[in-house]
Amino acid sequence: MRVVQSSAVVRTDPQLLQQILRNLLSNALKYTSKGGLLIGCRIKGSQLVVQVHDTGIGVAESERKAIFDAYYQVESSGPLAANGLGLGLSIVQRLAKLLKHPISVTSILRKGSNFMITLPVVNAPPDVLVDPAPAQGDPVVQTGTILLVEDEDDLRNLLVEVLEGAGHSVVIMTNAQDASAWAANAAELPDMLITDFALYGSASGLSLAKDLPNVLGVVLPTIILTGDITTATLKDIAKTPFDQIAKPVLPEVLLARIAKLLQTSRAARTKRPARAGESVQSTLHVVDDDPMIREATRRLFEAEGWAVVSYPTAEAFLAAPRPGPESCLVVDGMLPGMGGVELLEVLSAEHASLPAVMLTANGDIAMAVNAMKAGAADLIEKPTSAADLLGSVSDAIARTTDDRARNTARRSAQKSFAALTPRERAVLAKVLDGAPNKIIAADLGINQRTVENHRAAVMRKTRVQSLPELVRLALAAGQTTGR
Repeated sequence: MRVVQSSAVVRTDPQLLQQILRNLLSNALKYTSKGGLLIGCRIKGSQLVVQVHDTGIGVAESERKAIFDAYYQVESSGPLAANGLGLGLSIVQRLAKLLKHPISVTSILRKGSNFMITLPVVNAPPDVLVDPAPAQGDPVVQTGTILLVEDEDDLRNLLVEVLEGAGHSVVIMTNAQDASAWAANAAELPDMLITDFALYGSASGLSLAKDLPNVLGVVLPTIILTGDITTATLKDIAKTPFDQIAKPVLPEVLLARIAKLLQTSRAARTKRPARAGESVQSTLHVVDDDPMIREATRRLFEAEGWAVVSYPTAEAFLAAPRPGPESCLVVDGMLPGMGGVELLEVLSAEHASLPAVMLTANGDIAMAVNAMKAGAADLIEKPTSAADLLGSVSDAIARTTDDRARNTARRSAQKSFAALTPRERAVLAKVLDGAPNKIIAADLGINQRTVENHRAAVMRKTRVQSLPELVRLALAAGQTTGR
């Protein structure tokens, strides 16, 4: 392997770019049985092209689009290729789209491939090029007692070696029945459960993870290890609050996930009411089926001092203990299984006082009305800026916990509608019912162009820029709808 250094400076997310390059190099290794690898950069005007060359099997022209699909693998010829899941290039493409760094590939069968990712070059001051000073003090190491359930001897021994080498205490079990029996009589609670999905015996690792809270009386941070990546299995795990890692897992990946889960769990357990003058760490609960959005939201709010817990489905959120005070929910409107509005309706029926912000990929007025009637404090259209999302969450908490803030918002909203004419109010009521302009025109006996003019007047007088914003203002003002 050869690396050609570059002194160019680019603007990007270093963590995600590193993941892209690691996946490209891993892919090159899998399909290169002889020859070599080369990674280097070429500057083209204001752009830098990072290139990963290999002398592997190459990719036929007919497959060059398909190789970026999840679980797609070309014919294996390298000793490592059989261990892959076919997800590396799919992850690369998704991250590249997220970062807006175009990615392309050229290839010749049986001679090799060249993957290229293009990034913007920036002029950086000299201090940016200096290696950062080492952090002061030792990093916080998250260790604890881990209940490990694995029935394969070799893998179990390897996991124990890795975990104990990182400073964890390990309780070793080979099946779900023995693990449950141990938990029922344990003198001290474990800090985490790591279990294989497919265990010998009648109970799977997933069923053990679901049953263990009934034995211990608490929900443990849990990682499910599985070599089964079928859709049914992944969906079963996704419906729970548990983390899933595919086998084989790299030790550093497993240890990093363990540290993160322990940190989040301990932060949630040790939170106490703030004394005078102290601030309370808030917890954000994110429900979104897109892992990229969950990760981006997590990093944004953790940088602002929040604790963040994420869930891929509404069912996974409901399976977890209900959030405590100083929490907020950010939920996608369109989810597999139970939708975002339905989740809010369930929480409303439970009389949960959890402020919520709903994200939507479209300006569906009916969804906006239903979401806010179900309890959403705000509705934001994707994509949204970091500042807007942070502000919306903070406002949602303030309006939920502060009667004065709620009353102020209501009076302000009512003032915004005071200047509307009777006809504009009639059009507004129909808009809030989710009716399109054509139906509104027919119901009110006016032409469609007149409806459009009235809608524009309503938006102008209330000083809103979007339909979700209009719905939020109308509901805050106590405007009634026919739904």
